[in-house]
Amino acid sequence: MNRRRALIGLAAVAALALLAVLVPLGLRHVPFFRVRRVELVGVRYLAPDQVIGALGLAPDANLFDPLGPAEERVRSLAGVESVQIDRRLPGTLRVTVVELAPAALVSGPHGMIALDCDARPLPYEPANTALDLPIVQRADSVLARTLCIVRASDSSFYRRVDVAQHVQGGVLLDVGRQRVLLPDVPTSEDIRAVMAVRRQLAATGRAFRELDARFEGWVVARGRQS
Repeated sequence: MNRRRALIGLAAVAALALLAVLVPLGLRHVPFFRVRRVELVGVRYLAPDQVIGALGLAPDANLFDPLGPAEERVRSLAGVESVQIDRRLPGTLRVTVVELAPAALVSGPHGMIALDCDARPLPYEPANTALDLPIVQRADSVLARTLCIVRASDSSFYRRVDVAQHVQGGVLLDVGRQRVLLPDVPTSEDIRAVMAVRRQLAATGRAFRELDARFEGWVVARGRQS
């Protein structure tokens, strides 16, 4: 009896698995499930036409066509960290994209270019997406990574950085009329130390023009020039 029940159970599982394969194959030929709409979720920096074009949908694309190839094509776009495509009956594909956040802007032959945390160019159009990012003199991985560490440690401070550049023994950040000197690729502790000193100086009403955190365990505050 137990063996018979086990065989029946296995047969039921096999039947369901077969249906899971055959039903989508059959529905792929039903015009009612033709793809009529594409929803984009999470697309902020990329041009929507870039993502839709990367899907590579045929004019007669069906909701039950395999999604893997389309996902791979979108994932191959520069600036895409991950993508997931879901079906919404009767004819909508929802494409959820996670983009790489740009870290800095650098001047290019045809305008400003957005860079990721490894200083790789991103296919974002700064003018169209109103990117307000620190500017670097060249596509430099040390500067880009430093800015990403600053952003991860204190996003509000990162948003106030205007320019990042190399100086002897570290990286210089221009923050309005003030400057912050950091070691090459600082740690989160370095950033927190700088922020603690900034808060302390502000609380005591002491003006400064420069904070230098290139010395291990120390942040040196330099006053304004007369």
